[in-house]
Amino acid sequence: MGDTLAVVLPSRGLLFSETLEELLNELEGFKYKIFWSHARSLPDCFNIPTEEALKDPSIFAVLFAEDDMILPKGVLKKMFGMNYPVVALDYPFRNNGDSTMWHDPEGFVLWSGTGFLLVAKQVLENMQKPIWITNTTWDTMVKQDRVYIWPRKLTKVAYGLHDVNFGMTLYSQGLRIKDVEMEGGQRKLRKLGRAKVNNGAHDIKELNKIGRDLVIKTTDPRKIAIFKQALSRIRSIELCAEAPDFIEYVDGQATVRGEEHETV
Repeated sequence: MGDTLAVVLPSRGLLFSETLEELLNELEGFKYKIFWSHARSLPDCFNIPTEEALKDPSIFAVLFAEDDMILPKGVLKKMFGMNYPVVALDYPFRNNGDSTMWHDPEGFVLWSGTGFLLVAKQVLENMQKPIWITNTTWDTMVKQDRVYIWPRKLTKVAYGLHDVNFGMTLYSQGLRIKDVEMEGGQRKLRKLGRAKVNNGAHDIKELNKIGRDLVIKTTDPRKIAIFKQALSRIRSIELCAEAPDFIEYVDGQATVRGEEHETV
């Protein structure tokens, strides 16, 4: 069995220096090897370094660490201390107060972001390849006290979705992601620093406030209130191979036939 932690670090081409400092601090005391990916598009920026890590016999686990994260001190040791196959850190995605993680009624995670995600090598080895895909989305509908979730193939490329599909693939196979229950954050580049001046620092915004389960990526108070009300009713989850019989699509939106609908 290997003794080295693979660190998969996909980057658009720029890496926040504070993120790298925090990551190196978290890796202190671990034997690790970084698998870099520079300026590749999704999903290649995840698949190529993941496949390289899986070929290395010294690797026993893979840490996915994105280049814009804000990492709470001690998060990696806590992840390992949980002794669980897949553990993730929650963080805001687009705005302060939203989330990349959605919990089921038992507190496990349906899906999470890939900003800081620890996965046992065997889990990745047992998954269908390629692991990371962006051509499938998972539609959801809350009906009474149950949420129905089903996959849908896309006819055109959408942003992201690799993380949602990863989580739902594991969940549908009976392996649920665990929340490390620490709060991460995300750095956003507002503006590049000026060249040929002494004070050329980049203008960086930090998102550091999480709204538990607010994965709908909107700041509209009305939509948030509707979503929270729907979440409060959920007592069970039903995974479907395809859209349930009571679902129809109107203008590309899943809806309950003959009723007003609540999308998640």
